[in-house]
Amino acid sequence: MEDLLAIRPALLELHRELLAAERTDMERFQGRLTGAEFLQIATDSLRLAWLAPLLELIVEIDEAVEAREGDPAEAPTPADLDALIDRMRALVAPPDAGTPFGRRYTTMLQLNPAVVMAHSALVQQLGRRP
Repeated sequence: MEDLLAIRPALLELHRELLAAERTDMERFQGRLTGAEFLQIATDSLRLAWLAPLLELIVEIDEAVEAREGDPAEAPTPADLDALIDRMRALVAPPDAGTPFGRRYTTMLQLNPAVVMAHSALVQQLGRRP
């Protein structure tokens, strides 16, 4: 569980940087967006649907932490936690160019230095696992 708690901040930072990069890209073509407008786009838009696999991992980490703090009988097993971390690694290190996530993520890595830095921090955290 400690592995997940160590990895979670890097995963959240990557998600934040990806959203910021998408917002910058949208504003380049559509003009300035308010926070509410971008939130609406982020929650309803097909344009950002490619981020769903990353969001699913964040939710699963939060659920695992919550389960551990709640009923110990429902806490994830070490094998479950390892599988979750392996899925994170498979998603980003390296991204699969055959998936919508992988294609867009690779593009973001090529265009945005902040995304590269967040990616690097996450991969470094993922590499610290035994």
